[in-house]
Amino acid sequence: MKYQLVLQWPAVSEADYDRMISLEEMIERGLGDVGIVDGHDIGSGEMNIFVHTDNPKPVFEKIKALLAVGGHLQELKAGYRNFEEDEYTAVYPDGLKHFAVI
Repeated sequence: MKYQLVLQWPAVSEADYDRMISLEEMIERGLGDVGIVDGHDIGSGEMNIFVHTDNPKPVFEKIKALLAVGGHLQELKAGYRNFEEDEYTAVYPDGLKHFAVI
């Protein structure tokens, strides 16, 4: 896989950790063979789910459809990077200029 796609939400409580695990499992079940969920992290006020893929934009659209069903798009930010680079390209929400993982 050539790219790392990161899904990011604010996180401040233990309930956020439980939500992250639930979202990670849902994405893993719905992703099929177009990507691999490669774990998560939580801290510094954010939670991240990492997905490895060769096609980050179409994979994000698939994930976005999964998240929309449960109303999980609120406060979501997403970006991707080539594994050979450090900078992320922001993909969601529309108009997001900068994406980073702290």
